Amino acid sequence: MKFIVFSLLISFQVQAQKPTREVSGPTREVSIIVTREGYYPKTVSVFEGEKIKFYVTSTIEEPNCLIVEAHKVFMAANKGKVTEGETVFEKAGEYAFYCPSSKNDGKIVVLKKFVPKREVASEKSTDPSLWTPKEY
Repeated sequence: MKFIVFSLLISFQVQAQKPTREVSGPTREVSIIVTREGYYPKTVSVFEGEKIKFYVTSTIEEPNCLIVEAHKVFMAANKGKVTEGETVFEKAGEYAFYCPSSKNDGKIVVLKKFVPKREVASEKSTDPSLWTPKEY
């Protein structure tokens, strides 16, 4: 019985860190280190709609964390250990991450992804007289 409860707890913790929807395409991996001076890097840039996988660790003994409250990311940052978590930022903008115990803070800048519109030349023109092949 204890084994079943333990395995359910483990599976719940793993599922809680996964994004709510499946994202096709690559995953952007972001590493953040907690130091005495704060987070390194303090600012992270990603594109909207990407799956972001966070790796967090610390160089100091005091307990720290990384919280992105808007996306329900809560990760511990312990010296010598790497914590993993992932989420998807659907909308462009700036999102704060912080740790209330150490007063560290930083931001995630989510950029709008530019997708060029591709047009076919033959479908672009509505006037068929613009180009006609010459007969030889």
